[in-house]
Amino acid sequence: MKIDFKKITSSPKHFCLKREEISLEGEIYQISHKLYKMTSLLQGVILLTCDHSGDEYFEHIKRNLALYISNGIWDIQSQHDIDDFDVIEFFEGFVDFEYILQSELDSIQLEYHTKEGD
Repeated sequence: MKIDFKKITSSPKHFCLKREEISLEGEIYQISHKLYKMTSLLQGVILLTCDHSGDEYFEHIKRNLALYISNGIWDIQSQHDIDDFDVIEFFEGFVDFEYILQSELDSIQLEYHTKEGD
C-alpha cells in the first residue's frame, strides 16, 4: 500500500495495513515541507526463532511506533527544532507502508528471543 506524499497534509490521515496475522494501523501527517510523522500500532502474531534452542515459535506482539519519513533525501542539518531521530527516506513520491511493515518485522526478528520454557 502506497500513499502519494501530495495527499498527506498537516491533518492526520488514517491508514490500516494487514498482512496475514499482523496489522499496522495509525496516522501520518506532514510536519514540514519534506518531513512527515507516522504514529501507529503494530500488532499481531509473528514467527520467531528461539536464540537458545533454535526452535521456531509464534509470539503475539503489540508495539507503538513513531517514525519520521522524508520525501527525498533528508538533510540532517534540518533537524534544528526536532530531537535526534532516524528518518526513513522515500524517493518516488510515495510512502510505502508495505516496506515500513516489512522493515519493522525484520527488525523484530533480528532481536534476541527466547521461547517460554527454554
